[in-house]
Amino acid sequence: MDSIAQPEETRLERLGSYTINASMGAKDRTNFDLIFSGGSVIDFVYPNNPTKATIVNAANGECLGGGGADGAISSAGGPNLLNDRLALPIIKSIQSSSTSEDDISEDEIYCEINVRWRPTGNAKLSGPGEYGSLKVSNVIHAVGPNYLNCNTMPEEADALLRSAYAKSLELAEESDLEAVAFCLLSAGMFRGDRTLDHVLRIAVEAVCDFKGYDSLCDVHTWPFSLKKADALAKIAQEIGLEKANS
Repeated sequence: MDSIAQPEETRLERLGSYTINASMGAKDRTNFDLIFSGGSVIDFVYPNNPTKATIVNAANGECLGGGGADGAISSAGGPNLLNDRLALPIIKSIQSSSTSEDDISEDEIYCEINVRWRPTGNAKLSGPGEYGSLKVSNVIHAVGPNYLNCNTMPEEADALLRSAYAKSLELAEESDLEAVAFCLLSAGMFRGDRTLDHVLRIAVEAVCDFKGYDSLCDVHTWPFSLKKADALAKIAQEIGLEKANS
């Protein structure tokens, strides 16, 4: 497969489209398309029905906003998205400065002082709602591992990354959503010593391992740079993904 040669400013452009079908190994497979799209995930639009689409936010362990994609999504989502994130039930209060993730049960994750969310490797849905300038009605917040500050072995962090993708897709299925658009999780500074190819391969494999469901049409991933787009194209070729019909 040729390297993708697109300008850095390309937005909302389909860079590659692949059919995930029974040949990928999941039992009782329902076919859907895996699409690599250029640009920013905050511009994702699903014209068929925005209420049946979601973007997946690369949330951090503090839950209520950060830099990068999380900051951009928080800004675009406006006060309604913030309020919905704040409305997540508080499990208990802890001092985040003196508490590590190792001290939190598998059903919790710390958020400053208030524990609201599930741990690294899990996800939570906000929506449906009207979220500022976002063009979808749902936002899934997935917490991938921070390889720079991970107390587990790298292989365990890999499993958490795979789980964050899987849990996001399971949430989409629970809400019968038709389109899911992922930020690439743990693919920036938080990948630590893991190569870009390694964390992106986990992303593609996690999507391919998902069995799908009747209403699911598209799963998008958004490589924000040409380097990531080229890496995804190479991975798709290496694992033998079948190009979707145009």
